[in-house]
Amino acid sequence: MRRNIYTLTLNPSIDYSFYIPSIKFDDINRIVKSRIDPGGKGINITRMLFKLGDKSIPITFHTDKDNIYKNLLEKEGIKPFYIKIKGRIRNIYNFISDDGKILRFNEKGPEISQKEKGIFFNQIKNLSLKKGDIFVISGSLPDGFEKNTYRKIVEIVKKADVITFVDADGEILKEAIKGCPYIIKPNLWELERATGEKVKDGEKLIGVIKDLFGKNIEIVILTLGEKGAIIFKKGKILYGKAEKVKVKSTVGCGDAFVAGFLYNFKRGKKMSECLSLAVACGTAKAKEEGTKMPEKEDVLKIMKKVKVKEVNKEWILKFSFSNRGG
Repeated sequence: MRRNIYTLTLNPSIDYSFYIPSIKFDDINRIVKSRIDPGGKGINITRMLFKLGDKSIPITFHTDKDNIYKNLLEKEGIKPFYIKIKGRIRNIYNFISDDGKILRFNEKGPEISQKEKGIFFNQIKNLSLKKGDIFVISGSLPDGFEKNTYRKIVEIVKKADVITFVDADGEILKEAIKGCPYIIKPNLWELERATGEKVKDGEKLIGVIKDLFGKNIEIVILTLGEKGAIIFKKGKILYGKAEKVKVKSTVGCGDAFVAGFLYNFKRGKKMSECLSLAVACGTAKAKEEGTKMPEKEDVLKIMKKVKVKEVNKEWILKFSFSNRGG
């Protein structure tokens, strides 16, 4: 039976990336080059899956106020399931210096009316979901949606016996956890904000993960930027890391990571293979400008050098959590 991956993006964006030699305050910053990409975490996951050869089913908003977002996606061969709104898709401005530092300016995004919100939930309830499908809920929420929105969505789609995956932050993730998604993917900052626990060392992390397992979370994927990622699954802990690469943009790396994980997870691959491809995708994305997703050949080259190993509690206790990115 064919399994589908659905990605949900409630706060899509048009991402503008400007490359400058260095970031200067109170002075002129001269733009060397620029690019424009479609954005939003779920859409980025779909874009990376498409590069890997998987046509997922993206769900997002669309407006008649402009067609830039729609045109950018169609240019990449992405045709989402659109839900129409009156508001305007937000813009995100990324200023990236030669040393890899990024200044990000995110617009607020549209305000979703009660009518539009009702239409959205009806559409979610009427999706042709089937057992074994994967439903990915990621990113921020536009105005009009309550903080427990992801929890509601998890509870709705779980009725179809699908696998739910949440990648969010703060109160949104905290509420989503109450709906018991199958997988969550925070970095350390996001994990702390969602659990209210300060994770200073491995011992504290193990306690936090144990509490999440007690809330019926099956898999916790902890991303750590250039330090790699850790997968916690009941009875197993895996650590994966790639070699360092020259970074052009870290925007979208976490989304590429998720896509790599899901590509192999959907196909029933071993957890180590899921992590290996995930790390390779995230690392390959860092080599691309803006939110451009890497080609499959580049991902596979990097994957050959990704190191994944099974670790234990003692290893976690000794690990340094100084890097909180990802």
